[in-house]
Amino acid sequence: DIARAARHFQNARNMTEQMVGLSILADLDAPERAMAFDAFEQRWSSDPLVMDKWFSAAATSCLPDTLERVQALMRHPMFSLQNPNKVRALIGSFAAGNPTQFNRPDGAGYRFVAAMVIELNGFNPQVAARMLGAFRSWRTLESGRRKQAKKVLQAMAGRSGLSRDVQDILTRTLAA
Repeated sequence: DIARAARHFQNARNMTEQMVGLSILADLDAPERAMAFDAFEQRWSSDPLVMDKWFSAAATSCLPDTLERVQALMRHPMFSLQNPNKVRALIGSFAAGNPTQFNRPDGAGYRFVAAMVIELNGFNPQVAARMLGAFRSWRTLESGRRKQAKKVLQAMAGRSGLSRDVQDILTRTLAA
């Protein structure tokens, strides 16, 4: 229950125990969730690697507003699109670790990740190509999601200026 998870978070003796509580609360639409995220950020903001866990916990939440939260966290002072660890923690965790929100029926998760791939392609094509791995199973999705994913993949493949890495993964993903 929410109170038990909140107590676990509050009584945690170390970061690992706190992360367990935060991970549980991340999926709950309750005030305790926001309080835990704020407290974790205040406690661990001086440790960039621990903050990557914080970004990841936010990105893997099953709540329906997770995509919007991820987009908002991209404006967080500790996030930088230029930092591959931050990109993997926030955007990579959303794409590869959040099947319910990445695979939203409206295709917004696909469009978001595709936009990030295109942006990353310009200065870090290896990370951009790695993000495309989230689309690997697009053919196994139900028809509505499959159409949304295919549309996004084809739109990316039709762009000029893609790096060799991104073009290679896109071609193989569409052909698979």
